[in-house]
Amino acid sequence: MAYLDYRPNQAWILWLTAGLVALAVDGIVRTNPEWDDEGPFASLIYLFLPVLGTLGAGFFIDHAIDGYARGICGVVAAIAIGVVAYGEYQTVDVESRSYGAMRLLLAIATYLTAFALFAVIYTGGLHLPVAALCVAIVSLMLSIELLRESRLSVHSALSVGLAVGMAVGELRLALYFFPLDGLLAGALLIIGFYLATGLVHHLLDHDLEWGTLSEYLLVAAVGTAAVVFTRVFV
Repeated sequence: MAYLDYRPNQAWILWLTAGLVALAVDGIVRTNPEWDDEGPFASLIYLFLPVLGTLGAGFFIDHAIDGYARGICGVVAAIAIGVVAYGEYQTVDVESRSYGAMRLLLAIATYLTAFALFAVIYTGGLHLPVAALCVAIVSLMLSIELLRESRLSVHSALSVGLAVGMAVGELRLALYFFPLDGLLAGALLIIGFYLATGLVHHLLDHDLEWGTLSEYLLVAAVGTAAVVFTRVFV
């Protein structure tokens, strides 16, 4: 709320908050009785979503919301990050009764965070190579959150994340040639991110079939058509 209400903007407040969120979530997940401490960086994969969610919420609200609603949205975002932290704690134990529900919640939060950051990066006035790199890094980190239930090794997780990041980063480069505003560009990037992570997830689980592939392509085609329609007629 301090970041959203102070004028001129004090970006360091939001970055400091994200750092505090990282420390807090690290401590929270390590208190789970099923936590297997494999080193000082073992909890790193649990921190990507809360940290990026904090940054995405702050930057997006600052960009899209005016007036007193900014503070209200800030409170809602803070509560949402708390829920995400609770979800990270619950998903440490894959045998937990609430594991499935929490994984679904975290997946929704991941896509919302990706959309917020993609839209902000697109409209942030960054040079194209820098913007594409930022999109790729965000995609890499969030894809690891989505795919960690596949229990990949660190090397495999980074390799998969890099592949997804490169694909979505290249999509950001391609969007340079299309006249889009931030929200529509964010929508197209999130469609690409959804397609890439969904297909990779099924590949890792060895259950990617033609029917599944067709469903993902259909969703991507319908989403893209909706963006094109909005751009042309709205």
